[in-house]
Amino acid sequence: MSSLVDAVQFDEKRTTATICVDKRVYSKGAVLRAFYWLGKDLHSRIEQDGEFLRISVGPKMLVPTLNQPKVKSIDEWIPEIFEALLDAQLRIEIQTETAAVRELIIAKAFAESGILEDPPPGTFDDPVKSSAPESGPLINIKNKPPG
Repeated sequence: MSSLVDAVQFDEKRTTATICVDKRVYSKGAVLRAFYWLGKDLHSRIEQDGEFLRISVGPKMLVPTLNQPKVKSIDEWIPEIFEALLDAQLRIEIQTETAAVRELIIAKAFAESGILEDPPPGTFDDPVKSSAPESGPLINIKNKPPG
């Protein structure tokens, strides 16, 4: 018989766990990134199940060695797994929110170096302001007055 703790289900021996995460909270990309970084220490298998991603996970090392005398149980890994998921999702959201600013900075850098044939619109000292998502874009570009 398995036990259930929140969205985590353990096998009978508590050597592996199955974690169900809602795709509306954690994107598939965030889950893949998190488990890629945890892949050094954990085996994982990710499956789509409707509105959820089902992740089967277990530690790669089950027996202590001289290099690693303390082996973490799956119970000890669970908080770290959820921290990695949150970290990966926040990185994706920040990347999405700041994409326009990064693109502007890169375009300006290439324009200043003379690599681009056409300079980007606006002036080098374009103001960049943060605004609420419902109020419009993150970047405000003003055209240079003629003359």
